[in-house]
Amino acid sequence: MKELYSYIRNGKDNIEGWFSRVDSQIFYELLCYQNLNHIDGGVAEIGMHHGKSFIALCLGLTGGQKAYGVDIFENQKKNLDRSGSGVRDIVENNLKTYGIDLAKVVIDPRGSDEVKTEDIYQAVGDVRFFSVDGGHWRDIVSNDLSLAASVLAKDGVIALDDFLRPEWPDVSAGFFEWFEKSDESVVPFAIGHNKLYLCHKQSVGRLQKILIDSRFLKHFFNKYYMFCGNNIPIFQSYHLPEWSMRRRIYEYLKIHHPEFYVRFRSLKSRLRN
Repeated sequence: MKELYSYIRNGKDNIEGWFSRVDSQIFYELLCYQNLNHIDGGVAEIGMHHGKSFIALCLGLTGGQKAYGVDIFENQKKNLDRSGSGVRDIVENNLKTYGIDLAKVVIDPRGSDEVKTEDIYQAVGDVRFFSVDGGHWRDIVSNDLSLAASVLAKDGVIALDDFLRPEWPDVSAGFFEWFEKSDESVVPFAIGHNKLYLCHKQSVGRLQKILIDSRFLKHFFNKYYMFCGNNIPIFQSYHLPEWSMRRRIYEYLKIHHPEFYVRFRSLKSRLRN
């Protein structure tokens, strides 16, 4: 997983798109856990843009596992909320740049509302990590979560982008609509910087432990909160005008200079001890 770690540390900054350091570390920790425990399955993403997070998923593949990517690309008449504009040629060139064999990647240029469970199963089998970052209106978010849950492997993970983000309130509305209609066998287990993470109910404790035990993520842990039946860790803080200047500086470093922030906090902890 050296290539994956190098990518989330440095490489991803060369790709246009949105993928915070905290969320990229969560991807890394969970993909490593799945590989170490021989959790089989492909990876998938709805809303590839230029491949920033999709590349990370592909770098986590082992053996004959494959990746499935969905994006309307230049067919922007389907992009009802103007939430991104992917380009297939750029995605494929970026995948090649990071050594990903395109023979192991299935790219589906349809809207996610046209993609069926069988399409994904036939292409990659069960999915162990499914990133949902497509349309941001309520109905499509609910649709995409249903699709992801229908193919989710044992100890599999769904990452829902822009959950609770003020600019995209329908993402949260779409999640709650889907969750209320579901059988609640797939539930939230963590909130990252900009993503909600879900898994099968029986996997919650195992996957939470992976994140809590991370030497990197512990510096970004905010609190636990009881949400949808589980006490989940939150690795994000909402910035408030009432914060002191010291707190503002810390939060700025966490977002914009996370590697420096972790080194600083680690040094401070050693000096205290």
